[in-house]
Amino acid sequence: MQVLLIDDDLHTRSVLSRYLEKEGFHVLKDSDETSALNRMLQNQTDLVVLDIDLSELNGLELCAKIRHENHTPVLILTSRHDEKDVISSFEAGPDDVVVKPFSPREVVHRISAIIRRTSVQVSPKASSSRLCLDPKARKVTVNGIEIELTLKEYDLLYYLVNHTGRSFSRENLITEVWHYAYQGDCRTVYTHIKRLRKKMNVAAPGSGQLIQTIRGVGYRMSSWLGPSG
Repeated sequence: MQVLLIDDDLHTRSVLSRYLEKEGFHVLKDSDETSALNRMLQNQTDLVVLDIDLSELNGLELCAKIRHENHTPVLILTSRHDEKDVISSFEAGPDDVVVKPFSPREVVHRISAIIRRTSVQVSPKASSSRLCLDPKARKVTVNGIEIELTLKEYDLLYYLVNHTGRSFSRENLITEVWHYAYQGDCRTVYTHIKRLRKKMNVAAPGSGQLIQTIRGVGYRMSSWLGPSG
């Protein structure tokens, strides 16, 4: 399993490489945008760890390019603690975001969780009223219109659709979809739900309401939308 580490800080590259290699990953290192994109286009990497605070590159733009070119999972590293900056990081389309300072073990755990989620998910097509998901193709349509989702957005939507009618707290979703213990920050879930609704509404106005907010609880996938207005 090959991980491409894009970071211009020697200490971070050294520490993360050591921990990843101990877990059996083969680590490729890069700090050049063209070289990194070429590796991915040639299918030389299974996951990208990208520090968006690069001195000579726009990390968010690079993340968006990676997601546009192929479906390689991306984990972002950032030193930006402000909520707006963290949300902006998620909007670039990564599968997860880790804020510095971080534990190398936590990063390795999150990488392993991303790989587990994205490696296999083959079960019958799931649908909820206007919404249809095909796990084999990882394809989502709303009223017959295909929408493009990040891997993490797809995983979250797939989980909610397969449990239509059941309410989940944000903590539940962190555990079941992200596969790591809740640590007091639910912005990841909130941001992904917001993006899912927006993309669904673009394809079919009002369809984002299928993902319902249950006050005091969390979220639930509805099987039907009543008349609007």
